[in-house]
Amino acid sequence: MSPGVRNQIDLVLSVADGRIAAVDIRSRTRPPLSRIFAGKPAETVVAALPRLFSLCAAAHQVAFLSALDAAYAREVASLTRQRRTHAVVAERLAELLRSLLVPRLAQDRGAAVGLRKLLQALSSLATDTADGSRIETLSQIKTALAALGLCLQPKEIVPGSPLASIVAAANDRDWTQPMLADQGQLSATDDPCIVTRLLDEGASFADRPDLSGRVPETGVWARRILRTTSGASHGTPVERLRAKVAEIIQLVRWLENQQDDNKTRDSGVVESYPLGCGRGAAAVECARGRLYHAVELDGAGQIVRCEFLAPTEWNFHPRGPVARALTGAAISMHDRDAVEALIGAFDACVGVRVELTELADA
Repeated sequence: MSPGVRNQIDLVLSVADGRIAAVDIRSRTRPPLSRIFAGKPAETVVAALPRLFSLCAAAHQVAFLSALDAAYAREVASLTRQRRTHAVVAERLAELLRSLLVPRLAQDRGAAVGLRKLLQALSSLATDTADGSRIETLSQIKTALAALGLCLQPKEIVPGSPLASIVAAANDRDWTQPMLADQGQLSATDDPCIVTRLLDEGASFADRPDLSGRVPETGVWARRILRTTSGASHGTPVERLRAKVAEIIQLVRWLENQQDDNKTRDSGVVESYPLGCGRGAAAVECARGRLYHAVELDGAGQIVRCEFLAPTEWNFHPRGPVARALTGAAISMHDRDAVEALIGAFDACVGVRVELTELADA
């Protein structure tokens, strides 16, 4: 990675009278795909994407391939669509489990064996396309999850388990925050506007995206709100953690039922959009939210422009969900754990550094 690329988000929180008075977010620098791949055959991009995106690599590949299909205006076989959707869903499950468990249980000797078995099973899930191997891998995942305290039953979290201790710790760190104006949740209905602007405006839009000034949330909590049509939109850290647990259970059940085509249709997972004249785009619902890729090709099939927009650019926008959730929250200068718990609930795709500064009395 070049020295000019900042693969980190810096948050400076100004605290006054026990509340966060201001949130200054310095965003990361995104990889300049157009500059990297301009003039190259489109197919060469696919193999390079995992080297550029260590997280959600499968989602990036599926999004780019789907955008490429749209640019070529070519029909995608049903089996290919199913395999791409499986890859995205399997990766979403793996990423959600890693973000939920690894930071909190990595040093827990009692949970180490179950966590190691879970990670081993997850590593092979995306490549298990045959029914028999997928069923066996899912069985291993369910067994490992049960050992950690997560069961696919109404009583989801087993009392006294490692997962129960994670929820208890989130409860201890919870705090109340003012309900600021709701700017909604990103959904497939926003796709046409976003993909058009992504190709027309490029990095100037992707670096700080908005929808007519609105910066909606995307990710697990947004998906929960869209599913339940709940009125609450902020979500405390423990509410967001429980939403992640609920989605993990939903994804395991989805993968179990994948051989039944009637149960595998989820139109929001992968969508593609032909935009004419060698232009195409796609949206993929990955672990951290809605991911977009857009591509423009010349007559020889070489890249003219190649753009992407990740969930992090919405959630960690200077006027986005993280800034709104933190602004006005009651906190002390020694409450870094509570701040990091809430920020972690938004699960950025890069590292996040937090700095607390106390404003001087007027």
